[in-house]
Amino acid sequence: MQVLELTIAGKGFVLPTERVEEVVPAVRTRPLADAPAWIRGVFDHRGSLIPLLDLHLLVDEEAARTLIGSRIIIIDVAQTWEGTDASPRTIGLMVERIQEVLDVDSPGESDFSGIAVESRPYLREILHAEDRTLQLIDPDRILRSEHQEILFGSSSG
Repeated sequence: MQVLELTIAGKGFVLPTERVEEVVPAVRTRPLADAPAWIRGVFDHRGSLIPLLDLHLLVDEEAARTLIGSRIIIIDVAQTWEGTDASPRTIGLMVERIQEVLDVDSPGESDFSGIAVESRPYLREILHAEDRTLQLIDPDRILRSEHQEILFGSSSG
C-alpha cells in the first residue's frame, strides 16, 4: 500500500495515497464564524469552495502552523448519513509538512490494531515502516455525522 507520511506532534502518521486527489501549497482561507477550531475555513480550489480542516488539531491538541512547506491534502470522504447513499464530499486537510511517499505492507498480524477511541475513530492501525512506526489515518472516518452536518448541512436538505 502506498501512503503519504506526515509528522504531527513528533509522531508519524500515514494517509493512503489512493484516497488523495491532490496535494497543493497552503493558501489563504476564509474563516467561518463560530466554527470549531479544527475547521480553518473554506478555500477556493478550481472554482469550488472546499472546507479546510486542521489535521493537526484532529490528531493532537495543537494547531498546524502555516509554514513554507505547509500543504493541503485534497481528499474525498464518504458521507455517513444514516439510511442515505450520499455521494462523497471533497475536503482539504492542512498539514505542516509531508515527509515522503512510502510503500508499506497492508496492516497485518505484526502491526498493532490501535486502541479504539470514540473521539478519534479515524486513527487506525500502527504500522511498521523501515525503522519507525506510523499510525494509519482512515479518511472515511475523519468526519462523524455531526461534523458532516456542521460542514455540509443536514442530509435531508
